[in-house]
Amino acid sequence: MNDSASGPGKKPLAVYAIIDRKDKSHWIKIGSAFSNRDGSTNVYLDALPIGTNRLQIREPRAWEDGRAPNGSGAPTPELGPEGQP
Repeated sequence: MNDSASGPGKKPLAVYAIIDRKDKSHWIKIGSAFSNRDGSTNVYLDALPIGTNRLQIREPRAWEDGRAPNGSGAPTPELGPEGQP
């Protein structure tokens, strides 16, 4: 049985690994995720994150010049409950 809700109108989510450097964080797309009808999520990784344990799953975004507003080429992170993206 295939519960994937990736039919018409359903967009896959992007999976990013967040690598912290001295001056900024780099977001690298490493896979995709799909929501299922039962509320669960399937995650398909094209690469394994080594050196970080931070992953972000969100809707993919595209900018006109191909770069994010923060200049890193990835989405601008939103702050979480402890002020972390």
